[in-house]
Amino acid sequence: MQNKLSFIGTAVVLLILLVLLTDPFMLWMPMGAQLAVLLGAAVFACVWAGFVLYERANDEREALHTMHAGRTAYLSGIAVLTLALVFQGLAHAIDPWISAALAVMVISKLAARLYSEQYR
Repeated sequence: MQNKLSFIGTAVVLLILLVLLTDPFMLWMPMGAQLAVLLGAAVFACVWAGFVLYERANDEREALHTMHAGRTAYLSGIAVLTLALVFQGLAHAIDPWISAALAVMVISKLAARLYSEQYR
């Protein structure tokens, strides 16, 4: 239970920091505060990645749930990045980081799939 609470707490803090970075209410954020929030977001993203990296399934049902969660997250990321690419393309101002993130997601999925099929 403690692990689940720290997992949820890390996700909530990361989401709050990401919302602060986007500055949705057009509040002026001094450079020092912005850098502190950026550092916090980077730290919590690394902690989140650590949780995801070390999660383990004990039986087939848990493995299936983990697989479905990973697939949902992957498809959601692809959908959001594709929409961002389309909207920025229509505005004639495509951010190269969106294209790079989309490419990395597709290439890493393909590489993992080919690796798993080779060593099954």
